[in-house]
Order: sequence, then structure tokens, then C-alpha cells
Amino acid sequence: MEEDRKPKHVHCDGCCNLNFEVMPANRPAMISVPFWAQATAEGEICGQGNEGHVQVSAQGLVIFGVYTLFFATDRGPWPAGPLGASYTGDGFDPNRLVVNGEGTLSYYVAPLDFNPLRGIPTPNGVAKIIGVTINYHPNGNTNGMTPGVANVDVFNQLIAPMCYPRMD
Repeated sequence: MEEDRKPKHVHCDGCCNLNFEVMPANRPAMISVPFWAQATAEGEICGQGNEGHVQVSAQGLVIFGVYTLFFATDRGPWPAGPLGASYTGDGFDPNRLVVNGEGTLSYYVAPLDFNPLRGIPTPNGVAKIIGVTINYHPNGNTNGMTPGVANVDVFNQLIAPMCYPRMD
């Protein structure tokens, strides 16, 4: 009987679209609400076997601004990049997004050494991804394994909830 209630197959291969929304109240004081709220982004998370990738493009960001991409998990934020990478917090972390002089982020693609649809393997267990954030760093630095101090040196500009995989 117990076996009848368990799912026969949990599918963790595939892709899902990320639908980002602006967080208009979460901005540095020196940036106007209309400018901050004009940002748009789209993306995708894919996983197959024990690997995957996340890709994002965005427009309307702070020109030449320093941004990072983080997974929001049930265990706190986690850099949206490979586990084996070094996150030094010097402004050049692997999850750093490069914004051009027009405020556009051309596709950021991070190959992942884990399947994000199954979660992130951490030393304390698997962290379930519940969303993805695009974070602005007004001081020009990234912060390594953490986004930074909220509303001081990091501002979440865009957020997308995790989605269900689609089969291609």
C-alpha cells in the first residue's frame, strides 16, 4: 500500500523558463523608481543527468553595473555557477553578470556541475532551488558565496520563481 502512494518516476531532466519580475521597492536611493522598474529579463534553467546550465539575458540595467546571479534556495542564497569554481568576492566571481554601455546583459550562460532541477548538493545536504535573483552591487564588488548585505551593498533588482521542467 505504501508503495502505491509513492511517485513511480520523478523526472528531473529538462528545461524550464524563468519569468523575472522587477522588485521596484528594493533599490538604491540614488536610482529613480522609473529607471529601476524598466528592467526586464528572461532565462532558462536546464538539467540532465548530473549537470545543467542556467542562462539569462536582461535589459534596462544600470550601465556598466556590477550584477550577480544567485539561486534562492530553501537553505539561503547560493551562487548561480558551478560548485567547483572559486568565489573570491573581488568583483570577478563566476556568477558576475557583464552589463554593457546600453544597460544590456547579453546571455550569461553558466555550465553547472550539478543538475539544478534536483537541487544543489552542499556539504549540509541538498538545497532546493526556489528561485533566481539578479542582484545589483552599487559598490562594484561581488561578495563571494553570499550576495552581500541586503539594501546596503546588494539590491535584488529582478527575481524569478523556480519553474517546472518542460520536455523538449
